[in-house]
Amino acid sequence: MRTCNRGGPGAAPAFEALYRRHRDYVLRVALRFAPDMETALDVLQETFLQLLRKFPPGGDGLELTARLTTLLYPIARNAAIDARRRAARLPVDAEVTPDDLPAAPEPDADDLGKLLAGLPRHQREALTLRFVDGLTLDEIAKALAVPLGTVKSRLHLGIARLRGSPALREYFANP
Repeated sequence: MRTCNRGGPGAAPAFEALYRRHRDYVLRVALRFAPDMETALDVLQETFLQLLRKFPPGGDGLELTARLTTLLYPIARNAAIDARRRAARLPVDAEVTPDDLPAAPEPDADDLGKLLAGLPRHQREALTLRFVDGLTLDEIAKALAVPLGTVKSRLHLGIARLRGSPALREYFANP
């Protein structure tokens, strides 16, 4: 268990180090849910602002019981989803039409991401957190705010679905 403090003379360099260490991870998470890079960069900034708000000035600090990525993931995901919703609700005027709104990038037909896109969102998210981000099952449960059994079930069903996919077999058979 680690504790971080916002106040004090070493707070700014410590926060900067946290930012440098985790910014690429937060940006990758944001790009999974955000419609474009510009929005993802806004999400990156918002995520670290929210993290900074969790450090009460002059308080005891933030108590971490898992990796920081477990805390950053839901903040970044929710900020990206909110940004996507806001973009979809832009007022339509003479200059902006719904067709002008950015859409999530489509994976190429030969991309493994296309195969994962065929999974239900909850299974895809659990698999990505486990095998791309390297989170443990407990960390995934905390990041998604679901019971451990739910994480296990989502992973099991997602893997079973991928194993049964002829497209996945073809993907790995054709290097």
